[in-house]
Amino acid sequence: MQIQLTFGDQLADTVSGSSTQSDAAHKGDRAGAERSQDFTTNMQIRVQLQDPLGGMLQEGTPNAEGQVRMAVCKSGIYRLRVTGPTIEEAVLDDLHPSRGDKLVTVVLHHKTLNQPHSAGKETISATGLAIPRKAQKELEKGNEALKDKKLADATKHYTKAIELFPTFDEAENNLGITLMQEGDRIAGKAAFERAVAINDRFAPAYVNLAKIAMDEKRFNDAYVLAKQGLATEPLSPAGLFVAAEGAFFSGDYSQTVGYTRTLHSLPHTQYALAHFLAAKSLEAQNQPAAAMTEYQNFLNEDSLDPNAEHARERLRLLQLSQAVASQSVPK
Repeated sequence: MQIQLTFGDQLADTVSGSSTQSDAAHKGDRAGAERSQDFTTNMQIRVQLQDPLGGMLQEGTPNAEGQVRMAVCKSGIYRLRVTGPTIEEAVLDDLHPSRGDKLVTVVLHHKTLNQPHSAGKETISATGLAIPRKAQKELEKGNEALKDKKLADATKHYTKAIELFPTFDEAENNLGITLMQEGDRIAGKAAFERAVAINDRFAPAYVNLAKIAMDEKRFNDAYVLAKQGLATEPLSPAGLFVAAEGAFFSGDYSQTVGYTRTLHSLPHTQYALAHFLAAKSLEAQNQPAAAMTEYQNFLNEDSLDPNAEHARERLRLLQLSQAVASQSVPK
């Protein structure tokens, strides 16, 4: 996968001036014009290739032209995150090399330090601060160990990174992922909680906490946590899916449908179950026609899901009911 970084002011003719993070990342190389920014000059930009939940797979720094190359599996699904002390964090979810996402352009925006903010909220996250070189190296070693499933080594390196830089939100999140894979759910959850305490805009940790809450059947908590993640990354497929789950099991059926429809507008191969939850929600709201559409979407996307047989039966009954109703209408 080839990644090209460019700044929004270099795309004035092709990119709108939106400052939201969802608009900060764009697929396809639309830069066109000659790039004048030297990305190696004191910018400390880090490009991270992650799994869909924010687990680190690879990390690199751009060359002077803002280019980074990373080896990927064609059948994989990836998440791209770009950070640096002078730029707004940019995130791009659901990259599928098999679908054509082999050349990716990420549009960056310079950080504005004097923007108004709510009382008690920091305008610069921990990831935007100068991370000591030794701490960064430990993070990178941990990421490599996690990628190779060497969990004990990953834990050691992430712990050392945090010792060197106690407000290292990313190291805390990745430590949490490692601990969860080791089976230590309590310590993993605590690491995710420390990550969001350090940086209350760190969406991957909120999603990880929401997933834990779902597993523990704390549905209202999962719903709240997922929404906190979406406040930063509103088009995160993982965040939208957990939000749909949390909303459904909290009885907020209209929001389940809303999150699912937003999710459906994005690449969401592994989140077909949201359509099943949306269909159940629409049935609860007495909207059979819309429910049939969602059941069909679910079956089209994942016909082997354990809930597929139930979806087929509900679809059959709804279709039968609709047919009977249409025949009973006086002519």
